[in-house]
Amino acid sequence: MGKIIKVREVGDPVLNKISEEVDITNINNDILDIIDDLKATLEDGVGLGIAAPQIGISKRIIVVGAKKENVRYNDAEDIPLTAMINPKWEKSANDTDIQFEACLSVPSIAGKVERFKKINLQYYNEQGEKIEREIHGFFARLIQHECDHLDGFTLLNRVTDKAGFATKENRKKYNL
Repeated sequence: MGKIIKVREVGDPVLNKISEEVDITNINNDILDIIDDLKATLEDGVGLGIAAPQIGISKRIIVVGAKKENVRYNDAEDIPLTAMINPKWEKSANDTDIQFEACLSVPSIAGKVERFKKINLQYYNEQGEKIEREIHGFFARLIQHECDHLDGFTLLNRVTDKAGFATKENRKKYNL
């Protein structure tokens, strides 16, 4: 059972660093403990995904999980709690979409971010097995967001229209 770790917020230098790849041939207890901590921290909060830098660990590991009914995106789907080691993605189509995103590391603020609608995803699971699949919509957005954390970016770096920010309270109030 993992520990709940306080999420690092913007301004913390670990969020601005490029994370180190995990040696897939050596997924040891230290790596599995990080994954357990990410899962516990994600399940304790209101997020849909979390990256290792958000708990202060500069490793290329993310955990995602969402219930369709808890997500504000029309194209949301149920995403089982999934750990991804060394995730990589590339666009599989040029179509993009601009939507509000929130982030555990940027509390109380959401911003409009442009993301690819469809991507090819590659990662390793906790057993070191390589997984490849094409994903779209909300799931693709979530992966791009979490992978940004592994490359030293937050949603603040991705919002191009500075008028595209809103507090979480105002998003609900004005149905943004």
